[in-house]
Order: sequence, then C-alpha cells, then structure tokens
Amino acid sequence: MSDSIWRSIDTAEKSDYGKMECMEMTDVAIVGGGLCGILCAWFLKDAGVDCILLDKNRIAGGTGKDAMAQVTSQHGLIYSKLVERDGVEKARMYFQANELAIQKYRELSEQINCDFEETSSYVYSKNDREKLEKEIDAVSRIGGKVEFCEATELPFATSGAVRFQGQAQLNPAKLMNGLVKELEKYQNIHVYEGVEIDDWFRRAIWCGMHVTVADHIICTTHTPFYEKLGKYNRKLHREESCILALGNAQKMNGMYTDEAQGGLSFRSYGDLLLMTGGMYKPESGREVQEWEELRKAAAMYYPEAKEMANWKVQDCFSLDGIPYIGSYASKRKTPGLYVATGFNGWGMTSAMTAAMLLTETILKDKFGEAREAVNYPWKEVFSPERRILLPQYFSNIKDTISDRFSSRSQKYKK
Repeated sequence: MSDSIWRSIDTAEKSDYGKMECMEMTDVAIVGGGLCGILCAWFLKDAGVDCILLDKNRIAGGTGKDAMAQVTSQHGLIYSKLVERDGVEKARMYFQANELAIQKYRELSEQINCDFEETSSYVYSKNDREKLEKEIDAVSRIGGKVEFCEATELPFATSGAVRFQGQAQLNPAKLMNGLVKELEKYQNIHVYEGVEIDDWFRRAIWCGMHVTVADHIICTTHTPFYEKLGKYNRKLHREESCILALGNAQKMNGMYTDEAQGGLSFRSYGDLLLMTGGMYKPESGREVQEWEELRKAAAMYYPEAKEMANWKVQDCFSLDGIPYIGSYASKRKTPGLYVATGFNGWGMTSAMTAAMLLTETILKDKFGEAREAVNYPWKEVFSPERRILLPQYFSNIKDTISDRFSSRSQKYKK
C-alpha cells in the first residue's frame, strides 16, 4: 500500500515542533493537530487569546491527508432522512451549517493556495430513482437548490443523480500546511508535537509529568481521548474505505457518490481519477476482499487506466449521521471541555462546522457582551448531549466488550 497522493506530492518544508517542557497556562488548549484542530486555532488567532495546539504525532499529519477532500453539504441522501426523523427545521439548520462551511473554505482559499476548485456534487443511484426524488423533495422543503440529472459522467448505467451546485474539492495537504505556516507567525499560538494526553481533570490535561491548565480544552482527536465520560466508545464506530488513484482514466467534472453504503465514489485531481469503494470495520478481516473488489471495478470500467497510488482512509461514524460537536459530556461534568468527532466520512465540511461553532462558543464565554457575537442557531443540532438510541448503539457496546476481552487475552498470552 502506498501513501495517499496528498502525502506523496506534499513537498512543503515542515517545521519541527518540540514537546512541552514545563507546566503551561493558556486560554485554550486544542488536543489534535488535524484539520479541525488547525481550523480552531485559525479562528482563535486574531482574538488575542493564548492558544496551544498539540498532537501526539505530527501536526497536520493525520487522517485528513488520506481523505477524498470533498467540500460539500451533500452528505449522501441525508436530508430526506433528517426531515422524516428530526423535522424540517433541524434538517434546514444542518444544511445551513454545512453551506456556511463551504463559504468559509472559499474565503480561506483566497489566503491559502490549496487547489480549491468549485464544482458540482452528485449522489447517484444504480436502481432506485424514488430515493433520489424523495431527497430532492426534502432539500426543496428546507430551502436548498437541487436538481435531478438523468445523465451522468459515470461509466455505468444509473437511475439518475441528485446534483448540488456550488460545492468544491481541494488538496488537504496544501490547505493544512498553509494554515500551520500562517499560524507560526502569531505569538499567541503555540504548537507542540509528540504530546500524548494521559488524562483530563477540571480544565487540566496531563502528558507524562507535564500539565497544561486551560480555561477551555477542545478535543479534535480522531477518537475522543477521555473515555471515562461521554460514552463515545458506545456512540461511535469506525469504518475504513479503499482509495485508488488512476492515471489514463476519464476525468470527472464533478464529484460522485453512490447512495448505497460501500458503493463507488469518484473525483478528479489533475490528471488522476480518485476512486473509492468498499466500507468495512477495521477488525472485520474484509480488507483484502474489498481491495480485490475495487480493483476489479476499476479494471472493468477503466481498462486502459494505470494504478498510480492506493491507500485507505478511516472514518468515525455517529449513531444518527450527525457529528458530535459541543460540550464533551455536559457543562456540569466536563466544564470547559469540548469535543468534535463522528464526522461520518464528511470530514472536510464537518471540521469547518465544528471549528466555527466551538471557537465562537469559547469567545462568547471569554468576552461576553463585549464581543459582537455570531449567532449559530444550529448549535443544538450537533450537541453531543442529544438523546440517541438506535440499534448501532448496542452493536457498539458489543464490539467494545469484544475488543476488551480480545486485548486482555492477548496480554495474558504474552
């Protein structure tokens, strides 16, 4: 397996950030130096607050550089599900939050060269036109602009596709590297690497012998680091997908996603076609089979193409298809501690949504009425405290118990 194309063509000179060497006092500590954590620091940099950004590995080196990097508010056929389950108003707020995230990326692209390209996003179905029509009706009810497409660029027959205009794609490595380089210029932003959090307690985090005391702590790690509260081991599950970069293949002028779970998705980057498919749990033993299926599909649809790179990406999924963004457990149990996780395979847009919401919450708390606050009415839509009880919850509990017994048996075998 090779590196992702973003890692392979990433030639930016990287700074080496040291570890914490003493006790740190700060306004905001951001745990997790991926895209979401970097964006949080970006929104805080001009506010005059002291901010620490730290990661257990390398800053800007995580799963964001393995993504398809689609910036879109079209997250599968989500709006028909949201309207039916949560009502029109909540579905509208979810849409508005993600549309604002796209606009923020447009603005960022004027400052950071990240190969930002406006395009259309499509969700297609191979055999269920009714699902597509239902989604179009739902998007229209929440005030979105959408259209049905009979024909697509795809190399196989479909029942059509739902098209969102005004979406985008970009190079995540260029984006994150560019943001971090700019953050280096600010004296109130401090960056550390090789810092693994051992524990948290009332506005303090431990890394070995070193302690960071912060008014606010944001957890943007791939999976939340603090297991004692929040029940994220029950509220999240992980899935992996395979990605191929194909040369000498058809160029796509839009981004395409199958409405069926594990179906094929496509986008182009330069002369390469990115093709992803399959979805499997890391512990399922299905990885080899999924790679075989994806390569078989690539050979069928693009027989003249050449495989230039192959890699996999891991995503965290929430119980109800909406990310968890807000207070880690509750304001009473985890004061000053916030979380952003469960992006459901749509990490680019959700990372921006989380960064906007969490930093605005913190700045409003710090400056109160002195700050001309931005009103984000969709805060409750993403609240980790919302009540969710779905079959996946019990499946996650089963998997957690199984993993713990498995790791314990391996320990005793040693």
